[in-house]
Amino acid sequence: MLLEELHKREYLDTIFNQYEELTKDQPELTSEIFIFERMVSKRVKKILKKSGQLDDVERKDLKEVIHFSSIAFTEGSLVAALRLDYCNRCGWCCENCSPIYITKKEYEEYESSDKVMIAEIKPFEEGYKFAEDRPCEHFIRKTKKCDIYNERPDVCKAFPILIKNENEYLFRPNQNCKYAVEFVVQKAITEITTCLKIREDPNFLKDLEKLLDKQIPAKEDNLDDRVKKWNKIADDLDGSLD
Repeated sequence: MLLEELHKREYLDTIFNQYEELTKDQPELTSEIFIFERMVSKRVKKILKKSGQLDDVERKDLKEVIHFSSIAFTEGSLVAALRLDYCNRCGWCCENCSPIYITKKEYEEYESSDKVMIAEIKPFEEGYKFAEDRPCEHFIRKTKKCDIYNERPDVCKAFPILIKNENEYLFRPNQNCKYAVEFVVQKAITEITTCLKIREDPNFLKDLEKLLDKQIPAKEDNLDDRVKKWNKIADDLDGSLD
């Protein structure tokens, strides 16, 4: 299988088994992920066809890569964070996300800010959250805008990546969000092009590991810095793939 060029089968099976266990408790995920992955598949095939790589990927490999990219969140996934060009400003996240997590640093900045914060903030896990959500009290439904846009929390900036608590991220597929679909499309394309390169040149994997060892972001880095560092790695990787 193509993914085994980059990931051990044991790791892949663990991810798939964890997802299967999750669907037992949340059976609605099965239909949601089916719809989501069909949307992703169409985009990925179109991109691979345009680049002349579609014939290099077997159908079963394409299906596995898309499923893996949809359900597995890795630190490197932050490469696709903060991409406003992926967002169509529909307001879905503002109306439906919960909890809206606020870091300790953000809370302190809000407390000392002159900006009026309408929403009540209360302690949550290692940080805080808006007491009311779905929709967020700062979302203006008529205009689909946020009245604290420039001061919005990182969790809002990073969506569809979700911030669970300090420096811990996750992702849940959402067919209602254009950004979420494009986010997984880019992840899948990166997985495919990297695996094809390794299959063509086994030494490329060693070069990739060296690159990551030198540049991988530190845990204490804030979201903006982590995203910049992962994008630097992605740019270097793209240069290696050319």
